[in-house]
Amino acid sequence: MAKKKIVDAPIVPGPNAEWEYVTELQINGRHVTPGTELKIQGERGRFRFVKLVRNGDLEWIDVWGGLKKSESMRSFRLDRVKRVHYKNQTVGNLAQEYKEKKALLKAEKEEE
Repeated sequence: MAKKKIVDAPIVPGPNAEWEYVTELQINGRHVTPGTELKIQGERGRFRFVKLVRNGDLEWIDVWGGLKKSESMRSFRLDRVKRVHYKNQTVGNLAQEYKEKKALLKAEKEEE
């Protein structure tokens, strides 16, 4: 039996040091923070904003979402944002809002 050749794994570089990450910005006159739902031109489903990445003169947003049961992390240019939704409708956002509401009610009961 032949001896297996050991191959060194290639070094995967991390994010570039010049990249700038922003978590709050204005899109179409609306304040956008992580979790805000967006509609992307040419894509189906809603996407939740994660962060804005700047690399010199290039800018893009990282979002999570898409069609139900097939959500994924995606990146788009800012000019592809069609709408900033003011009301959350994705299951993940609704669950998070419910948990926050329950935590506030629990805190109010403990204060009494």
